[in-house]
Amino acid sequence: MTQTVTRRIPSNNLEAVFAARGWLSEHPAPFLSLLFNDAVVLEARPGTFVYRRDDQSNGLYGIVSGAIGIEGGHRRQSPLLGHIMRSGEWFGIKALLHGGPRELTYRAIEPTRLVFIARTRLVPLMQKDPTVAVRVGQLAEIGNRLGAWIARDLLTPDASRRLAAVLYRVLGAGEVQPDDPSGFWLTHQQLGEMANLSRHHVGRKLTSFEAAGWIACGYNRVRLRDAEALAAFAYGDDEA
Repeated sequence: MTQTVTRRIPSNNLEAVFAARGWLSEHPAPFLSLLFNDAVVLEARPGTFVYRRDDQSNGLYGIVSGAIGIEGGHRRQSPLLGHIMRSGEWFGIKALLHGGPRELTYRAIEPTRLVFIARTRLVPLMQKDPTVAVRVGQLAEIGNRLGAWIARDLLTPDASRRLAAVLYRVLGAGEVQPDDPSGFWLTHQQLGEMANLSRHHVGRKLTSFEAAGWIACGYNRVRLRDAEALAAFAYGDDEA
């Protein structure tokens, strides 16, 4: 991984972030304390890789702040950006199941802070305590749900609703505040790739969303102004 800083921070700071959203928000405080006992915090610059497809699995990553893009596809295809993860979310579960080469590429979209828990630390805990194994295994189900969500968004036939669905999902579904006051870092190219639309089409649709009061746009920045209204449009009747 390419990163600018690697350092430890007090575990209580991590627990506050992850207790608020995502996988660990559903688990008790003692489990969070156990998990973060030997955690390391990494900082990644925009554009740098956390890991690439075929890198060896070495551990589990959680997003403290910033954003991580997921790139992938069939081995015969060029990898494309499919989703952007935000604070409270986790990735890298393969390292804790059967290990082996990574299947997807994860890249920092914004200045990003991650927590890393090494496979060599977590696997022995899972082997020692079945409860830990069950809790960690929940990440596989969370990944399945995310995959189904992404696939369903892309099956939306109406381009405007499809873009709205992708936008709602990748901006954190109204659960995350941007680290940058001007908004989440997001380009027309990235949105077009994730929604299977041209940059021109994305630009026109974003203008209409902004006029409706759902979002506010700046240069490569987007802020959610009315997440519920955006979601209502995105997940409304496709025939409307």
